[in-house]
Amino acid sequence: MAIPKEEPRDAVLPPAPPVTKAAPKPSVDHKARKDALKSLSANRRASAWQIHRWPYEKRIVYGRTRVHLPRTYLAQDGVDVRIIRPGQDLNQFVHRYYLEEVEKDSKERGEWTNYVTADGVVARRHEYLGPDPRVAGFHWDANGEIHIKWWDAFLQDQWTDKQKWSFEVMLNEDGEWVEIDD
Repeated sequence: MAIPKEEPRDAVLPPAPPVTKAAPKPSVDHKARKDALKSLSANRRASAWQIHRWPYEKRIVYGRTRVHLPRTYLAQDGVDVRIIRPGQDLNQFVHRYYLEEVEKDSKERGEWTNYVTADGVVARRHEYLGPDPRVAGFHWDANGEIHIKWWDAFLQDQWTDKQKWSFEVMLNEDGEWVEIDD
């Protein structure tokens, strides 16, 4: 005895939800944004630590990666790339690197400009970065490598590797101004 074949049935779809307009974004107060940017940039500059002094805080690296360490201001004479291992403190790593001495007749040094002393009696690496170099933060690139964000208090300049850096502010979900890097 043959079992009859079931015919396909039309599926009943639930009604489409009514179309509602998205809630309008609150208008951004440009004066408040400007004040927040000024406040956050002043905070970042104040928290930047001088490279020739011991770092304020620890920043532990959890994976093996490379750190790009500019030799001179705006990396005009290149960048040294060093490997940092898991468990190392990134701030101490950078601090120790820039406290190393550079020999006066070193082929590596060439014609670098020493911002601290012209005769370079006991020249340290940080003396070629500018008059008052400070570490304002770090930037991780797409390859996971680390680049230092510099702030020079004397020159009033912020740079990383061969370019200048800046940041903007935006409102988060809680309505607070937060910084976003460029």
